[in-house]
Amino acid sequence: MFKNILLPYSFENDFSNIPETLKNLMGKESVVTIYNVITQNDLLASVRYDNKHKSDITKEKEQELSPFLEELSNLSINYKVEIDFGPVKDTILEKISSGTLENGQFDLIVMSNHRTSLNIKHVLGDVTHKVTKRSPVPVLVVK
Repeated sequence: MFKNILLPYSFENDFSNIPETLKNLMGKESVVTIYNVITQNDLLASVRYDNKHKSDITKEKEQELSPFLEELSNLSINYKVEIDFGPVKDTILEKISSGTLENGQFDLIVMSNHRTSLNIKHVLGDVTHKVTKRSPVPVLVVK
């Protein structure tokens, strides 16, 4: 069983299979860190056009996450939510590398692969590919 799992969450991907997968990977003491990264361009657009700042955007994303979090709660999965700002791929890799200080080293990274179409050029998405290629921690890609 894995103790500390990082789940980079993208609102564009399908995460319907993730809760059951997490339940099979976790023990009673395990914690999943649900990590969403908002790009600087999205932040700038929100500030400029919608007059929303970091705290407003963070609250909105947490509300959007609530159906997924309810699924995790129903399965008795311990989780915490972290939202960060920056380049998605690099910020996720920094989070993986810096996981040693406050919450212990991550044992596993779980990522969703939303590529379900047969007419695709690449099997993995850009972010998933870069994280699996450069992560010092094992990565599980769930279809």
